[in-house]
Amino acid sequence: MSGPAQFKLHRRQGQVFLRFEREERELPVRVLWARPLTQRGRHISFLDEHKKEVAMVDGPDCLDPESAQIVAEELEQRYLLPQIMRVYKTSAEYGTRYWDVETDLGRRAFAMRDPYKNVIRVSEDRVVLRDTIGNSYEIVSLAGLDKRSRNEVQKVL
Repeated sequence: MSGPAQFKLHRRQGQVFLRFEREERELPVRVLWARPLTQRGRHISFLDEHKKEVAMVDGPDCLDPESAQIVAEELEQRYLLPQIMRVYKTSAEYGTRYWDVETDLGRRAFAMRDPYKNVIRVSEDRVVLRDTIGNSYEIVSLAGLDKRSRNEVQKVL
């Protein structure tokens, strides 16, 4: 969808609702980036309770100010992505990789299984890791890590 959105969003009791301008009904929706890793900042998708897309906009600037604020809050909460700044220690045991890292949000320890499935290579130098409980962590630049951190990463990837 290009141009201004033909709907407005509002929040009621913690749930986001979408109402098309020419309709009486409103739909509860989830707000997502259509391409969260490769084109974050563009193409926002709105899904109904059955995970069916009901609307899409080119970006937050297509929305009225109130709707844009709701979208910003929802996306920030949904896509919290701590950046790994340093890797203190990694190990592998019975197919599970264990990580002890420093992120931009503080020190974290997590476990990760199946790196072929849970390591997303966004580029040659940038990776996103998904842990066993579904949290994601980003290494913005493998080359930008200190030497010890790079060595620890190579042990488990």
